[in-house]
Amino acid sequence: MKTEYITLKETTLTNNCPECYSTDGMVLSFKQQKLKTKFLIKTKKHIIDHIECTKCENQIYPGQWTLDIERVYEYHKKTITSIPSSTKFTGLFYSLLIIVLLIVGLGYTYLYHPDILGI
Repeated sequence: MKTEYITLKETTLTNNCPECYSTDGMVLSFKQQKLKTKFLIKTKKHIIDHIECTKCENQIYPGQWTLDIERVYEYHKKTITSIPSSTKFTGLFYSLLIIVLLIVGLGYTYLYHPDILGI
């Protein structure tokens, strides 16, 4: 199972970093999880948020946020629109489904109506 993340919004913040006090390196991103297998693609409803400082290369956890960072976070959280959760099947799934249905149909015909097949 392969996990990908769809970036819904990514923005730079001008707030001071709680670690290095830089004002031009913080990046806020909102991502949505997408799972891929050979048979289906599933988009989850849950949104992951993440604040990182590119200057000191540290992740800023919610316990470190200042009031200014919380306000900016809440504002940007209201502006994102998430992709609705969904499940989509791949072509391989539909191909296997058709093959199984054909086998079951031919088996039924062979067992209960052999005269149609000329046997």
